[in-house]
Amino acid sequence: MSSVFSVLKTFSHKLTNTDTMKKEFVSKQDLGVAYFPDTDLRYARQKLCEIIHDDQKLMARLAKTGYRKKSKYLSPIQLELIFEHLGKPF
Repeated sequence: MSSVFSVLKTFSHKLTNTDTMKKEFVSKQDLGVAYFPDTDLRYARQKLCEIIHDDQKLMARLAKTGYRKKSKYLSPIQLELIFEHLGKPF
């Protein structure tokens, strides 16, 4: 469980530092842990992907940015679109 807290702390820092967030790609796993901190890493990623893939409007917008379901990382633009649809995890 300590790895979950480490990931969450790192991601939380990225979210609060908007300059960093605009430049860096974020893994789906890190974002999943931010939204679901009380779950294990794998489940957090799977749950996030399920929510994203079930939202047709979000998927259409992400597809325009080159998003692929199998991608492990999200671009800064993709991250912003997800935040617009789901809200920020913090």
